[in-house]
Amino acid sequence: MSFLKSPQWEWYIVWYFFLGGIAGGAYFVGAIADNFGGKRDEEVAKSGYLLALPLAMVCGALLTLDLGTPTRFLNMLRQFKFWNPMSIGSWGIGAFGGFAFVSAVLSFARDARLVWLRKNIGKVGSLFGFFLASYTGVLLGSTARPVWTDARFMGALFLASGASTGIAAIGLLSYLRGADLGESWYKVKKADSFAMVVELVLLVVFLGTLGSSGRAIWAGTFAAPFWVGLVGVGLVVPLALSLTLRPRVGQAGRLAALASILILIGGFALRYVIVFVGQS
Repeated sequence: MSFLKSPQWEWYIVWYFFLGGIAGGAYFVGAIADNFGGKRDEEVAKSGYLLALPLAMVCGALLTLDLGTPTRFLNMLRQFKFWNPMSIGSWGIGAFGGFAFVSAVLSFARDARLVWLRKNIGKVGSLFGFFLASYTGVLLGSTARPVWTDARFMGALFLASGASTGIAAIGLLSYLRGADLGESWYKVKKADSFAMVVELVLLVVFLGTLGSSGRAIWAGTFAAPFWVGLVGVGLVVPLALSLTLRPRVGQAGRLAALASILILIGGFALRYVIVFVGQS
């Protein structure tokens, strides 16, 4: 059953889906590092929290732009309508933004009580991170477009992509900040490799559920951004770099940054293809 009319979305919606995936993925990866990692994983957690906050704010602005006026977004927040995907999304982004703000502020804390508070807030906030990363795929599946409604695994695919791009963004931000991840770099690399493998598997399953309607993606107008941008640049190349190369310590940061950029390009290509193929 489709809950939404056939939308006509522009480029800023692609950015909304893309940045929302990164924000959600970075936050729950940061929360995992914060709660289950050691002292050396604190930089990963801090980068995840610091990424999530500004990206959540941008997503809120992009959603407001899509709704037309700020008052419509505020009206969505005043009344929670569980049957309305846009209302659910507005509340989800608002709640996630709140958790992201508190976690980002507490990421600088050194007091044991504040660290304990941050970790527990991260546990709850990560649920909203999961929601934000996967929600956009579910939202598309709730529309009246044939390609989108046929895609049963789109939410799972967007979640895996959100985890992959979130980890990639953490690696890139840490490199740009000059943060020494130490042994955490190898944990981040392994986690991103796993997320990419899961994303690749879900991508195959996703295309399988589309049947003939998926031809527009892999053999039609969007074949180039799909094969080159998503599969090649975004998945195969960074996965090959991660699995085959064993860089020296001095090269590790540069290689991670390069792989992160490629993964982010692939994450954007995924959302570009899926958003616009459903409107073609």
